[in-house]
Amino acid sequence: MSSHEGCSHGATRPLRGKALIASLFDVDEDRIESLSWSLGHRVTVESDATRLFALDHRRSNRSLTAFEATDYTCILRLQTPIGREKFYGVAKTDLPEIPEDGDWVRTD
Repeated sequence: MSSHEGCSHGATRPLRGKALIASLFDVDEDRIESLSWSLGHRVTVESDATRLFALDHRRSNRSLTAFEATDYTCILRLQTPIGREKFYGVAKTDLPEIPEDGDWVRTD
């Protein structure tokens, strides 16, 4: 049991992983597929996938980059403040041109 259980400090934790992507692109979490690092790296780097866009978070060192994997699928690379990369698969139709979140800015 956590010593912080039941405590309210008034601050909310930042969204991470699938929850962050779901919130950022207004898509159901069930439509986002977690990918292994080796698969994500192979598709985005080794296969020289086309980069669609990149976003940086204004108040942290997080970044999100979208790559075209197929005509219908995108791979999202979420980089954490410490440099860890996580990869997710999303249908291209679930990604709008520009996410509706003021904390994320397009960098490309």
